[in-house]
Amino acid sequence: MAYAFYFDSSSCTGCKACQAACKDKNDLPGGVLWRRVYEVTGGEWTRSGAAWTNSVFAYNLSIACNHCVHPKCAGVCPVDAYEVRPDGIVLINISKCIGCGYCAWACPYDAPQMDKSAGVMTKCNLCYDYLDAGLPPACVAACPLRCLDLVETNDQKVEEMGQALWKIPGEEHPFPLPVLSRTEPHLVIRSHPALKLVGRGSKVSNREETSPSQPRVTANDEIPLIVFTLFAQMAIGSFAAIFLIFLGSFHKPTTAQMMIIPLLAVCSSIGIALISSFFHLKTPKNAWRAIFHLRKSWLSREILFTLAFAGLLVPQVIVSTSRAGFSTMEIIISPLTFFCGLAALFCMQRVYQLRSMPAWNSVRTLLEFSLSSVVLGCWLTGTFLPQGASPNIPVWIAIVGILAFSASIFISFTNPGLENKSLRNWRVGLLLAGLVVGMALVLWPSATWTVGSVLVFIIAFAEETIGRWLFYLRRNPGI
Repeated sequence: MAYAFYFDSSSCTGCKACQAACKDKNDLPGGVLWRRVYEVTGGEWTRSGAAWTNSVFAYNLSIACNHCVHPKCAGVCPVDAYEVRPDGIVLINISKCIGCGYCAWACPYDAPQMDKSAGVMTKCNLCYDYLDAGLPPACVAACPLRCLDLVETNDQKVEEMGQALWKIPGEEHPFPLPVLSRTEPHLVIRSHPALKLVGRGSKVSNREETSPSQPRVTANDEIPLIVFTLFAQMAIGSFAAIFLIFLGSFHKPTTAQMMIIPLLAVCSSIGIALISSFFHLKTPKNAWRAIFHLRKSWLSREILFTLAFAGLLVPQVIVSTSRAGFSTMEIIISPLTFFCGLAALFCMQRVYQLRSMPAWNSVRTLLEFSLSSVVLGCWLTGTFLPQGASPNIPVWIAIVGILAFSASIFISFTNPGLENKSLRNWRVGLLLAGLVVGMALVLWPSATWTVGSVLVFIIAFAEETIGRWLFYLRRNPGI
């Protein structure tokens, strides 16, 4: 047996008594709403001769956490802070929460809410304390027209009235809910007649009320993630360049010693990435729990492989300082470090491929992250290329960098139209400048490499920063 919210949209007047009761009962801080009443409006007036006709409509939807059969929030949480009771109620154990907000990204109903004062995620708990005492949830008890109710999933009322969304995963949701959800929400909605009029002009007219502390499109709050992803990808790409380019000469003691400066640059990059990630967490003291959900969470896997990559770099640097060249142990560590870096990069892009974020949920994310790793990694390695390296190495670095620049330009012009065009044009301009300087380095490597490689690295870092900012601007949460 499980519970389901039953909502009669045709009877709701939008009084928001349910919303107020929820906030009052749970003593929620400003900007946090566990239950939200969406005011949906749309339609237009059209003239036919001397007469005017209209298709104007309005209806309300009262939505909270739907305590889904397959809660996506619980699946992605890296610290496994979500618990599901035998009666299907999904709860958050805030003593485990690190405040990363990833569950809010994954939920198609925007149910998890960040309590910034406490530094943890919160959401509707179905008033389980009331239920255990035989009382209805606060929102249900407050509804004056009884259009909001809590029913058991085997209740005949579910079969007779409304759309049993929890039973029919392929059934379309009413606007503004996501069209489809595989989470199988415990939600039953009796349709409002106006749902038939929903069209292109439909909108949520009280957006500022339903999302008071969560702007629809912003990248300002994701600066720590911008720093983390860029520097981590740069470190992974740079080590890959070192590993692949110098693979044939790893047995030479002189090559091992020459690699110390590029390897230290890689270590610095991954160090900056790891430090910046802590600034994204609202409760960093629980960060040690972040690898506790490897079975389901891509974020847990990303953290594990990133830490493994960073940890393996330490013996890599130690061996590189040895005059004895690359030992048998080092020959094992290098491929393992390379593998952990690639695994971290793969998991990193999987973190963002969420059905609730259509702009991220495509192969484009993998391409963008991979190109960032190649562009930044190549030019970081080229900037710290030691004296005495083979003259062919700078040329190959420049060629690979040019190809990556070209691919980035192509992808920039194939975006779905969700980006800021002004910023995109600035990025494309930088990419073209990097392309020109890179070509000069291919033609005259010995004469221009020292200054040119530094210039291209600065250009590459600037354009990738703009690209990552645009990436986060594309985020458009579910409801």
